[in-house]
Amino acid sequence: MRYLFLLIPLAGAAVVYRAGYTNYTLLVSLTLSFFFLIGVIIIARGWLRDTVLVLATIVLCLVGIEAYEVITNKRSLAELPHDFADSRPILGWGPITAGAFNAKKMDPKTGRLIYDTTYTIGNHLLRKTSSAESGPTVAFFGDSFMFGEGLPDRETLPQMFSDIMNRKLHVLNFAFSGYGPQQFLRALETRMYDDLLRDARLFVFETAPWHAERTACSPPFTLRAPRYVLKDGNPVYVGACAEGLTRVAREILGHSAAYRALVQPAQGAPSRAAIDLYIAIIGRAARLAREQYNVPTLVLYLPYTTTYLEASGYTNDEIMQRLRDGGAEVISGWFNPADYPELTIVIPGDGHPTGAANRLWAEMIKGWLDRNGTTSIASPH
Repeated sequence: MRYLFLLIPLAGAAVVYRAGYTNYTLLVSLTLSFFFLIGVIIIARGWLRDTVLVLATIVLCLVGIEAYEVITNKRSLAELPHDFADSRPILGWGPITAGAFNAKKMDPKTGRLIYDTTYTIGNHLLRKTSSAESGPTVAFFGDSFMFGEGLPDRETLPQMFSDIMNRKLHVLNFAFSGYGPQQFLRALETRMYDDLLRDARLFVFETAPWHAERTACSPPFTLRAPRYVLKDGNPVYVGACAEGLTRVAREILGHSAAYRALVQPAQGAPSRAAIDLYIAIIGRAARLAREQYNVPTLVLYLPYTTTYLEASGYTNDEIMQRLRDGGAEVISGWFNPADYPELTIVIPGDGHPTGAANRLWAEMIKGWLDRNGTTSIASPH
């Protein structure tokens, strides 16, 4: 009987692993660990028993803290099939198989449905965009905003742009949730999409200053992402954001409600050095786009609050100018929601842009093309 305290937690751990990540994953894992340690205490003797007893006491305290934070700081999480996305080489993570995947998100406090939609992933492991089958290509890069998190395929920004252009261009959506400038640059450095970009005419990259946290590898979800450091003012690839036991430990912390509530808020906004790295990575990507594909990079920059940028000493206008100086074309994605009272700009209870917001941004991109000559996008290199 005494071995049940070892076997039951191990069986429970296997169930948790199969179930995937939820708000309660770390709490359940810590609880199972506590009972496993109780099993060791029952079996062990001497110094080992005393040591494990101390460890079990610490784990029990962590269980209490985590339980309190999970109950008082519930957050909504998207429900996705297990085979939708996973670890991938070069970029860190992304879709792992083609198909149609249901995505659902509920408000954990009220049970209200936030969204229930389908993401279609094509054979090249990209979000589906209906456009011309071939010909001049416009490639979109970015994060969950560009990917279209919470939206059906027809309402993503690349699809809106394709529709505005009467589907005469070949439009590709390389964006994915959690990506940042480092995935954009790494994809160009490794030329992993060369087969799809042979007829490229324009790259569009959506970004915001809070991407500087991602290029600095601060959020736990970026730990598998490419990491860059500045050397003589140039971003140099040095591997993943975290490796080995360090990555395991930080990923565990990232799943902790207590860590999110007590530690992350104290980390603050990005420093000037973090913004410098962020700008340098985008600039390097824009230069590679010119050198390797002979295409301009249009940055759709989403301004953020001055309070957030205060510690860095930068303003949104200064960042946009630095991006232009680095070789990118830049347009501001800011618009005043008060000017569009009839539109819902953000998915209620979620924070990601709606199809209406994407339509406005698609019109901004078309406006840039109109100002710079739409015929150039269809002309030979």
